[in-house]
Amino acid sequence: MTTPTAARTKITPRPTGEDYAHIDPADLARATVVRADQVALGDTVVAAFPDAHQESTGPVDAEHFTDPYWAMPGPVDPTCGCQCCQSNGYTEEADGPLVLIAEGFPWDGCDIHPAAALLLVIPYRCGCGCDTTPADHWRLYDWETFASLQHLRETGRPLRPGEALDLDLTPLTVAR
Repeated sequence: MTTPTAARTKITPRPTGEDYAHIDPADLARATVVRADQVALGDTVVAAFPDAHQESTGPVDAEHFTDPYWAMPGPVDPTCGCQCCQSNGYTEEADGPLVLIAEGFPWDGCDIHPAAALLLVIPYRCGCGCDTTPADHWRLYDWETFASLQHLRETGRPLRPGEALDLDLTPLTVAR
């Protein structure tokens, strides 16, 4: 769902080169601007629009992340002592409510944004027959088996422990 504030954003072309992870052009075509509090588990977060949530901000260009990441939203832990939480500079007084987009994966720290911040995401979608109902926590997924890690590479979400898929040899991205 694109928000009215998304009109203050400009989706710039994704940089290419060895510093930026490749994203399938068909997936990029599905990318949409959403508020941070609308990001869902498994969405791929591609870019941010710094300060676009501030009313006085004019049009803001997308700042693409070198490595898009899988969202695992949740509540912010005000007692978290990780480097990211301690240095992000956001305050509820200045920025409104804060939301956690990812906690320790794929990095060691959290990724926190104001709820009204705008992010460019590729909504999670998979047509392979896996259980697409979000688990309560990222630890409830299989992070070790080859099939699950391949599913993560292809779709942005790992499988659940013991989940088996009946797939042909076509990459999952072709089915999307």
